[in-house]
Amino acid sequence: MRCRLLGIPLTLAAALALGGCQGLPGSSPVQQGQVVGRGPAEGVRVIPRGPVPGSTPEALVTDFLRAGVASEDSGVARDYLSGRGSEQWHPDGSAWIYDDARRPTVTQVRPGVVTVSGVVSAQLDREGHYVELPPGQVRTATVTLARQGDEWRIDGGLGALASAWISRSDLGLYASSPVAYAAPGQNALILDRRWFLEGSGLLTRVARAQLAAPPAYLQGAAETGVPEYTDLSLGAVALDRGLARVGLTARALNADDRGRRLMWQQLTTTLTSVPGVDRVQLEADGSTLTAPGLPEGPLSATDVSLAEAVLPSSPVLLRRRTTLERVDPASLSEQGGQRATRRPLEGPPLPSVGTQWSRLALSPDGEELAGLDADRRDLVRWRGTRLIRHEKLAQDLTRPAYDARGYLWVAGRTGAGTRLFVLPRSDTSATPPTAVNVPWLADRTVLALRPSPEGQRVLVVSQPTGGGPATVGVSGVLRKDGRPVGLAQPIAVAGALVSVVDATWLDADTLGVLGRGRDLPTPHVVVAPISGPSQILGPVPGGTAITSIGGARTIVVQTDRGQALVRSGNGFQPLVTTGDFVVPGH
Repeated sequence: MRCRLLGIPLTLAAALALGGCQGLPGSSPVQQGQVVGRGPAEGVRVIPRGPVPGSTPEALVTDFLRAGVASEDSGVARDYLSGRGSEQWHPDGSAWIYDDARRPTVTQVRPGVVTVSGVVSAQLDREGHYVELPPGQVRTATVTLARQGDEWRIDGGLGALASAWISRSDLGLYASSPVAYAAPGQNALILDRRWFLEGSGLLTRVARAQLAAPPAYLQGAAETGVPEYTDLSLGAVALDRGLARVGLTARALNADDRGRRLMWQQLTTTLTSVPGVDRVQLEADGSTLTAPGLPEGPLSATDVSLAEAVLPSSPVLLRRRTTLERVDPASLSEQGGQRATRRPLEGPPLPSVGTQWSRLALSPDGEELAGLDADRRDLVRWRGTRLIRHEKLAQDLTRPAYDARGYLWVAGRTGAGTRLFVLPRSDTSATPPTAVNVPWLADRTVLALRPSPEGQRVLVVSQPTGGGPATVGVSGVLRKDGRPVGLAQPIAVAGALVSVVDATWLDADTLGVLGRGRDLPTPHVVVAPISGPSQILGPVPGGTAITSIGGARTIVVQTDRGQALVRSGNGFQPLVTTGDFVVPGH
C-alpha cells in the first residue's frame, strides 16, 4: 500500500504559518522555492486585488476570503469592510483548512446576509499548531453587508471570520519550524513544532514565537529562560551571511545566569533550524547579552548542550508462556516462517511470569518489569525475581509505562472517576501508588498512556466513559519536587482517526498510532507528528499494541495471534512469534 498523508497528498509540502508574533497572518504570498545553501527566500509577492466595482455580496465575500490569505498584512482585506466592520474584524491567527475539491460555498440567504460554509479537515490554532480534525467537520460563518455608496461592504458578523479559510493549495507556501524549551531541572530539549509563513520576516516570526510563553499544553511542564514581556528591540531579526542578530529589549536583562544560558540555547536551537542561519548573536538593550558558562560571541547549534532525549530500544523481552528471554532486536526475523538465530543478552535475572499476568512494561534501564492481572485490577512489579503486588488499584487499568525520571505510570477507573497513578521506582514496598486527579479526564476512560522520552509529556488515548470515539492527546506533566501531580490541557494528535487501539512515541515529537480512519475499515499504523499532517502506513489486521525499536522506521505491532510485525517499507511483515514484545521505556 502506498503511503499517504491524512487529508493531504504526499507530494504537497503542506505547512501553515504564524503571522505577526504568532498564528496565521491572514496571508499567503506566492514565492519562489528555497535554494539549497541560501538563506530564507524573499520570494515573489502577490498583491491581492481590492474590491471589484459592482461585485455582488457573494462575490465580494469570496474575494475577501482570498484577499485575507494573499498578503502579509490585512490592509487590502480591510478595503472590503465598512468602517464598522473594520473595527469589528480582529484576525486571531487561526485558520480552517479545506481541500481544494471541497471549497467553501458562499451563499446569500437574504439581501445583505451571506453565509460561508465548508468541510474542513484541519485547523491551525492561534499559536501555529497544525491540528487534524475528525472527518466531516463543517464550519459556517454568517456575515452581514451594507451599502457604501453604490457598493456592498462587509458590515457585521466579522467575529465569525476571525479564523482564515485556507485551501490545500495555499499550504505549500508555509513550512514548519521547532520552538525550543527545556525540561525543568534537566538539560533535555522539548521541541514544539509551529507553522510559519516563509519568505520575508520568517526569522522575526520564529523569534517572536520563541520569546512568547510556552503553549497551553506545555504550561508548567516546559521551561523557558526568556523573562516575561521580552520583545525584539528593533522589531525584527537581522540576517547577514548566516548570522542572525537578535536585539532584545531591556527585559531580557532580568534573567539570572541560568535563565540567560537557557535563553541563548533556546534561540540558538530554534533559529539555526531555519535554512540559511548558522550562528546567532543575542543583544539586550544595545549590548551583547552575557551568559556565564557559554562561549563568547555568536553561537552555533554545536555550542549549545540542549539535546532531545532518546528512548532506549535494546534489549527487548520476548515471552513464551511463563518464560522471558532478553534478546538483541537486531537478531530477530521470521522471514518465510524461518526463525533467525537470536542473540541473547546478559542482564539481571528475569522472573517467571505466570499466565495470569500480561500487558508487560520494562523500565528504561531494564531493571524493573511491570504488568497487570487478567481482570486489569491489580498492578504487579518485579525486581529481579521478587514480586511486588498492588491489589485492586482500579478497574480497566492501562498497560503500565515507565518515564525517564524514575516513575511508573498507569491509569484506571475508580469510584471517584478516572485517575492516573504514579509510583516512584525507588519505592519497593506494596504502598499504593499516588492518585493524580486530572480534571479533563474526569468523564473519560483512558485506553493507553505513554510518557515521552524526556518524561515531561505524556500521550493519552482516551474516550468518553459512556462510549464514543477515542482520541489521542499529548499533555505536559506538572511536577512537584520531581513527582507528577497533574497534566496540562492536551493538544490533539491524529484527529482524523475514528478509533484508536494504541499509541507510542517514535521520537521526541512523533507518535505511532494504531487505529482506523473513516476510509480504513481495518486497523492501520499512522505516523503522527505532534502539530503536523499524519502519514498512513499499511494495514495490520488484529493489531493490539504498537511499539518501536528505533523510531518510525522500525515500528513493531503485536497482533492477537501472538505475532510481532515489523515495518517494511510502508507495510508490515512478521518479525517474531511471541506472547509479549517488550521494549524498555515504551
